[in-house]
Amino acid sequence: MDIKKWYRLILIAASCSFILTSCGLQNENDNVVIEKKNKKITVLTKNEEVVTNELALEKIDRYEGIRGTDWLNEDSILIEQKNTQMPKTAMTDDGQYDYHVNLFSYDLMSKTANVISGEESGQIGATISPDKMHIFYKQSIDGTTGTGYIINLESKKKVKVTDVDKIFAFSTEGRWINNETIIFPTIDQQMYSADVNGEVTKIDSNKDVINVLKKKFGGLRVEWVIPSPNHKKFVVVRKISQTKRELLITDVSGKKTVSLAKGTQIFGSSWSPNSKTIAFSVISEDKGERGLFVIDVNTKKITQLSTDLDEISGPITWSPSGKKLLVSKVITKNNKNEFVAYVLSLKN
Repeated sequence: MDIKKWYRLILIAASCSFILTSCGLQNENDNVVIEKKNKKITVLTKNEEVVTNELALEKIDRYEGIRGTDWLNEDSILIEQKNTQMPKTAMTDDGQYDYHVNLFSYDLMSKTANVISGEESGQIGATISPDKMHIFYKQSIDGTTGTGYIINLESKKKVKVTDVDKIFAFSTEGRWINNETIIFPTIDQQMYSADVNGEVTKIDSNKDVINVLKKKFGGLRVEWVIPSPNHKKFVVVRKISQTKRELLITDVSGKKTVSLAKGTQIFGSSWSPNSKTIAFSVISEDKGERGLFVIDVNTKKITQLSTDLDEISGPITWSPSGKKLLVSKVITKNNKNEFVAYVLSLKN
């Protein structure tokens, strides 16, 4: 599958945007100036095609040609890239054959990649268990639907947990509820749990906390419900009008609710490991309202990390320490689209 098709699918699956009104930005030479409370503070400086906030970031590292999706440990990430060691049997949009995209581990220090378990099928939509011992992924031919598998990262043993092409092949389809068990919906709107040994059980979707909260906050108007790592809080993104979304935090009962942001659209919400901070991406024509942001759930303080990491390709993920963020996006280079992964190291 080519990069353009990947990008379209990701945007279809999760694309939205967000508008902030707490500050405005304007250009000044190679810097960006934040205007807030009638004071101008130059804090954003240009780093190649990415503008970053030096007050909030220690550094930003850039890795060309890879799409990072999650953290394996503090120094290694999970990436999706073409496996050139397997035959070219993946059909492209123009009828040609190409290499399949497989899952690799990528060492951030040595910049080397190693395939996890190569196969003549696409391996996409992966999500890693909390203890980093197992990966739930979708084996897919067309990039839209797939077959669910769980692979043990030590033994490389994998078990099939869905029927063929019975699950959507996006990373949002499936969430780990502990180190051993993942819950996922199928394309026929049934819900199942599967453990790392391949034991699959059908569950009542009406009793799943995510579906319960969706119904409570508007049913079809709810676009995302994302549990915190400690499962005590939930991000809810819902449509409150044709042109406005709301991001709110609630508890498992849906009673203790705090609205944190409202905007045109809200995309890519991700909890920090300690369940105290949320990262999300913003798409907007205004520099002051676009890019990558973090928000402190308790203080409600919003910090803009970058103005250019808006149209990201895939999830925003936190490192195990909570000190780094991983995002990927598509850039145009030599008239071709390619993935670039960014690792943002946050200041304390």
